[in-house]
Amino acid sequence: MESSNTNDSYILLVDDDQDILDLFSEYLISNGFNIISFLNPIEALEYFYKNPRNCSLVITDYKMPQMSGIDFIKKIREQDINYKIKTIILSAFIKDNLPYDKSYINAVDRILEKPVYLERLKKEVQGLVSINISKKHKSKKRKI
Repeated sequence: MESSNTNDSYILLVDDDQDILDLFSEYLISNGFNIISFLNPIEALEYFYKNPRNCSLVITDYKMPQMSGIDFIKKIREQDINYKIKTIILSAFIKDNLPYDKSYINAVDRILEKPVYLERLKKEVQGLVSINISKKHKSKKRKI
């Protein structure tokens, strides 16, 4: 597990490729995001179950040996029944796998095909995180 800073809100990043995990973590951290990263989705879930409230975004690889990215997100959704946590699936196998697995349609916010350009990743993350921030601000305004 790699953690970037002590900001309350975090992005959970899961990929079984260490090079991709390091590259994406370092890039997103350098752009001001708080990243918690894991090579193993089982360990990532254990962390998430202990810290569910502060997770704003999940970025996961689609194809991993321990669990698919779709199954990983389904496990996240068991705790996040209101879909407050945004999700991104990364895959080099979109054309081969995702069209046949329709279970992802409601659970996944974005699907990015590898190789993912860092600038595109940043834009997608910024867009999804700003959606979460806007919703939180709107809900706070209603309570006042």
